[in-house]
Amino acid sequence: MPMRPRYAHPRRWRALTFLGGLAATPVLAQTVNVPNGLPQTPIAVYQELGMGGWTPATVGGTTTVGTTGTPASSGGTTTSGSSLSVMNSQSWGYAAGQNASALGVNPDALAATCVMESGCTNVTSTAAGSTITGAFQMSNGTYTQAMQEALASNPTLAASLGDTGLSGQTDPATQAVAAAQYLKDAASSLQANGVSNPTALDARGYYNFGPGYGTSLAKADDSETMASALSGMSSSSLAANGITNGMTVGEWRATVASKMGSSASAPILTS
Repeated sequence: MPMRPRYAHPRRWRALTFLGGLAATPVLAQTVNVPNGLPQTPIAVYQELGMGGWTPATVGGTTTVGTTGTPASSGGTTTSGSSLSVMNSQSWGYAAGQNASALGVNPDALAATCVMESGCTNVTSTAAGSTITGAFQMSNGTYTQAMQEALASNPTLAASLGDTGLSGQTDPATQAVAAAQYLKDAASSLQANGVSNPTALDARGYYNFGPGYGTSLAKADDSETMASALSGMSSSSLAANGITNGMTVGEWRATVASKMGSSASAPILTS
């Protein structure tokens, strides 16, 4: 910008001057109003040149759920497209996907889990006796074990994470590492039991109800009731997970798939 000359005596700007016969007006300073502060990173909607603009990252906050519990499996919202677009709309979404890829886990499958667990919102809970927290709704014990497995599998991940300890649960991109490893464990377990290429939908039972129910639910017939497939689970636990009396496995799968969108069929493993 050209320097304004100094004058011995102050001068006033004229409202309108003529330079070279063309009208010119003084250039006024511009004020840019950015809602909720500057975005942490630009999130590209279209990755290819000439395909459109970009949308600033959403700087997400933390939602606290009261003493009645957490959203868990009954949470999430119906997704018409890919869950990946939901996760990538968060400021931490791309980092989470990159961390999953580093473990050989499909970011789309990770996003489907994120959508199911919290709608990709960083959720904490004050429920008595519960340590389940975060965008991927992991307990302290599961998070710690899965994180240790992930770092043993790919030690280079530690350099990209701010905190690999328990307090890392509060950062969704970090928690995504443990969640991706848990999905990887689910895929390995399902493959060992005859499910050749497990999808996000196949692994839902493992992630939601634990390894003990993971295989039985993935291999159950659509006509079987959820109470039968999850034999031994109390009726109150079933109800807490949005499972009604007489609900069939097929009905449950349809409900899960409607929330995951097209990501329900995404394979967990990338290789």
